[in-house]
Amino acid sequence: MRAALLALALLAAPAGAASIALPNETAMLPDSGHPGYQAALRRCLVCHSADYIALQPDFDEARWRAVVDKMRLAFKAPIPAEEAAPIAAYLADAQRRRLLRPHPPQP
Repeated sequence: MRAALLALALLAAPAGAASIALPNETAMLPDSGHPGYQAALRRCLVCHSADYIALQPDFDEARWRAVVDKMRLAFKAPIPAEEAAPIAAYLADAQRRRLLRPHPPQP
């Protein structure tokens, strides 16, 4: 009986995959000329939006370093160890200078 119900459910399911259109990214990390900027673009934006990064609490460089290390070590983010310090320094600098600002929602 279970096999018959499963077969019926599979036959009733749509055959094709649904497609969705995502909106374009409207926010970008600001280029402050900091050496860690390019590394942050390459490594952070793989998983996080610029707006998500901008919404984080005010962290100093040591706290950003702990966050970057957590991404690397606990979540296995593809961040080489030598890029962790420049990324943390860039994020702390951009946050301190108020360059990281979330964008308003698009209608």
